[in-house]
Amino acid sequence: MTTLTGADRTAVSRPQQTRFATRALVLVVVIGLGALFAVHPYIAQGTTVPPGQLPSWNPAVPCTAVLTSIEGIIGNQPNANGGATYAGGGFIPGIPNKRATSPPCMVNGNTTFVEVHGVQMLTLTNVVEDCAQYPNGNFCDTTSNFKDPKCASSDVYLCQMHMEIDQAWKSAGIAPQNPPVTTQLFDIQGFVYWDDGHINDTWHSYTGWEIHPISAWRYSSSSTPDFGLTMNLNKLSVQQSSSSTAAVAVDGLDGFNGTVTLSTFVTSKIANTTTVTLNPPSVSITPGGSATSILTIQASPSAPVYNYWTVTLKGTSGGVTHTLLVTLAITRPPPDFNISASPASATLTPGSSRSVTITLQSMYNFTGTVNLAASVAPADTTASLSPFGPSASLSPASISISGNGSATSTLSVSTSLLTTPGTYTVTIKADSGTLSHSATVTITVSLM
Repeated sequence: MTTLTGADRTAVSRPQQTRFATRALVLVVVIGLGALFAVHPYIAQGTTVPPGQLPSWNPAVPCTAVLTSIEGIIGNQPNANGGATYAGGGFIPGIPNKRATSPPCMVNGNTTFVEVHGVQMLTLTNVVEDCAQYPNGNFCDTTSNFKDPKCASSDVYLCQMHMEIDQAWKSAGIAPQNPPVTTQLFDIQGFVYWDDGHINDTWHSYTGWEIHPISAWRYSSSSTPDFGLTMNLNKLSVQQSSSSTAAVAVDGLDGFNGTVTLSTFVTSKIANTTTVTLNPPSVSITPGGSATSILTIQASPSAPVYNYWTVTLKGTSGGVTHTLLVTLAITRPPPDFNISASPASATLTPGSSRSVTITLQSMYNFTGTVNLAASVAPADTTASLSPFGPSASLSPASISISGNGSATSTLSVSTSLLTTPGTYTVTIKADSGTLSHSATVTITVSLM
């Protein structure tokens, strides 16, 4: 039997037909398996992961992405700490250089460029760090841990991984903007990388697997109405004896319509020294809308200095609650000093004198020399008519203060027999470099 195929009508025998059919079947199987792995890259070690077909959202990246998940990237083989092992990873070996601005799309036959959907930021580690100087300026990594809220593993470290927006990409102008701190879910594209320097670090989820660099991110979409809490600050900061504010946005998602009740608190270790409030404590959201509540943080002078305290924000509507964890840094103000006078007021008769103690106190480890000067001014109409007001002098007029120490000077105030009765204000000015403070003493001159 003869079969005619092709434009030249070539004759093909039955044995040849059999060989062609076998080769075609093998080709179909290979293509089918390739498509299966592209969609479901949860494969055993030793197999390859071909490039995906999802276009890059970043025009600087020519690769096409494989749709996967956190579990698909890091695998399900735990190490002694519970984090994912290198051998269990789904995209071994990953890119060789996390700083490369043109990383390879494939290494050893395995794709390196991935896309994950619906992951949530663990905001406690959303920080800007690891900085370096480049010809066009100083640039830092933006680092976060992300978790898969749908992960079924009882090992939390097999449900989350470290991701970074890279400093070199920022210098090159191809990095995405830093994401806000939010409860909303993200879709992320980036390159898989293994960093074996952090496999024993809890902030790195006890694994070396990262998405580093993140090439692009976007908010996930859903068909279920919901709301999200968002802050544009990656980190809150407040000084001791001070307060600061930040805006908390409540965004309606996917047609959400309702009232969201808000609450906030700090970790118990600083609850006695740091207060947090939200105003207003509830907001109403219409479909497609948003609202803002102002978070106010007040730190007492004794609030413990630390860069990684936690502020918890909660939003509740019906049976839905979202929790946003924000990192708070309580800082010590720059070195300074204060000045006080004792007593702060005194009464003199014409022709008399009085001494007042001026105390300078170092604050926040201030060390330096403070120069003092005194001036007198009438404080009422009667005193302004006096031809001879009180005189004031300081001894010493220059004082050295050691760190967290104190020192004193004596203010001597004298009146003459011609000083008109009335009220006078003595101002003591204290200067050290750019720092300047003052104290006042009220002097009443009376004939009695």
